[in-house]
Amino acid sequence: MIRNYKALGLAMMALAAFGAIAAQGASANPLTVSGIAAGGTVHITGTTDKNEKGESSIHTLVVEPGLEVKCTHALYHGHAVVGAGGVVNHMTLGPEYTGCSAFGFATAHVKVNGCTYTLTTPTKLKAGEVTWHASANPEISQIHVICPVGKKIEITPTSFGVSVCTASVGEQTPTAGHLVARNEVTSETITDEATVEGVTYTSTNSACGKGGNTAKFTGNTTATCYSNEAHTIQVGCTFS
Repeated sequence: MIRNYKALGLAMMALAAFGAIAAQGASANPLTVSGIAAGGTVHITGTTDKNEKGESSIHTLVVEPGLEVKCTHALYHGHAVVGAGGVVNHMTLGPEYTGCSAFGFATAHVKVNGCTYTLTTPTKLKAGEVTWHASANPEISQIHVICPVGKKIEITPTSFGVSVCTASVGEQTPTAGHLVARNEVTSETITDEATVEGVTYTSTNSACGKGGNTAKFTGNTTATCYSNEAHTIQVGCTFS
């Protein structure tokens, strides 16, 4: 949305917030990266996760009953600064979505326009498993959508090559839901499952929904960490 990270992806996407859980007694549990010195940068790639049948997870944004966006492939590229002991307290992920359909139309284009998802230090659920929670209070939310000034994520279905409408998701803090990440048993990668709710969107006309703050994003992703920007030298990344 990266054991590899299952995300944003809108939700995915792309995020500040384990404070609320911590206040209730839960412990923060940052990602730990191996093979990168403090002050260095870890580079992260997240891809659509496949199930035991080899089928890819479909990333879905439901804006209202009967109106949804589905993308068969999601790719997330991100980076984070590594602290002492290999600890990563927050990360920024830039999403890409392809193979999309939307609102009953077979073809849709998703333009991210530089928007990213930011995740802050997650809360430990159990050994090797953590969660990021969204909250209506941006001060404690662990999930945020960040966009350049004046930019939004734009979802445009087309019919015979002509734009039908555009739904847009701008900078915000989703108000509910979570991402759950788990260490992979067989490799130093991470998988995550996203169910992020309370996503605000706007629409140019009713074909893309009426707009509001009730959209819901779901999708699974696998993330891998690398020590170089070219994403060719893999390093381990896990939760304790």
